[in-house]
Amino acid sequence: MRQRRLQRTVALLVAVALAGCATTVPYVGQGPHPQMERGQPVLPIDAIGNVFAVFGKILLWNWRFASHSVSSETEAYLVKYVDAHQKETGRTVFRLNQYAPHKDLKRLITNKQVAWPYRLLIGIPVTLIFDVVLPGRIFPWGDYYNPWTNTVHLYSDHPAISLHEAGHSYDIGHRRFKGTYAFIRTIPFVDLYQEAQATDEAITHFIEIGDRHQEYRAYKILYPAMGTYAGSYMFIVGGSVIGAIVGHIFGRAKAHDRRKYYEQLDAQKEAASSLTPHTATRGVAPAIGAPVTSAAH
Repeated sequence: MRQRRLQRTVALLVAVALAGCATTVPYVGQGPHPQMERGQPVLPIDAIGNVFAVFGKILLWNWRFASHSVSSETEAYLVKYVDAHQKETGRTVFRLNQYAPHKDLKRLITNKQVAWPYRLLIGIPVTLIFDVVLPGRIFPWGDYYNPWTNTVHLYSDHPAISLHEAGHSYDIGHRRFKGTYAFIRTIPFVDLYQEAQATDEAITHFIEIGDRHQEYRAYKILYPAMGTYAGSYMFIVGGSVIGAIVGHIFGRAKAHDRRKYYEQLDAQKEAASSLTPHTATRGVAPAIGAPVTSAAH
């Protein structure tokens, strides 16, 4: 009896999500984008999703994780990144708090970037479980990229998280054997490499566009997230929690170091600009620090 009630409850939640989330909401700010699809806000469903994600919010120490309300600001960062990397991400669809199982199943069939044996043997069960039966719109899977449908599912209102997931699309997008690259994630420790690639891609983008504030925020949430993956290989109870704590320490230390670096760089530039033309002509060169590059992180 209890099992039947649970099944009915899950079915009801999924049905409500399907009824209200497959439509789109008018865009604000950057305008409609062909690769972005927004789900219709459904307060009861979004509230349940927030409650289910409380552990993840605490683990990452960020209430915007799985908030099920992606702001136009976060979307604007995502659009800017996608437009700058059309070659690798041009075929990817980004679902912003949207539950659209019929579309995901269709993309599973039409995604020619991944060979059909991979889509048949791995893509079908993965998509059915996480995109259809137990969707992230309700359940606390967090944000994720499905390589078998080439679709990013976003539920967090955080630019760094959205770019991290887009980074997975970019990472696979420039690989020759995309299905194989996605498949080898099942091999232990390979996921750490792929997560590091996506994290590096997100942070590099913020550095390239000169957005220091978002760069600092990225360290503080992506490093703990990376720590949960590393901690899971400790094979002890609470390993992911320990990994997240270590990630918080390193992430905040990295943000602090980068902030100090920028302060020194700005001071050097200001000192250089204050040199008089007379001093400059006498061969006194300002000591300018090395320019910021992606290798800095």
